[in-house]
Amino acid sequence: RIMFTVEMDHDEIEITVLDDRDGFEDVKVFSYDDIVYIRQFNEQYNKWDLIQMTPEMYVGLMTAYHKPSGAYLTKIKRR
Repeated sequence: RIMFTVEMDHDEIEITVLDDRDGFEDVKVFSYDDIVYIRQFNEQYNKWDLIQMTPEMYVGLMTAYHKPSGAYLTKIKRR
């Protein structure tokens, strides 16, 4: 079981994924029109680990989770 929250503000979507076993820090995703940030607190270094990517890369990451081994090319349709 996974617990997560989704909050939407004017130009930001914030997703927080929690580890209900308390083995890992929460993972936060901040999504904007032009960039996506993923961050998690690193207790060993007492700082945030931060990953930056385009929204298209993030969609690819989420899509890849459900695919078998292989190389893929995905077209993203804009609204």
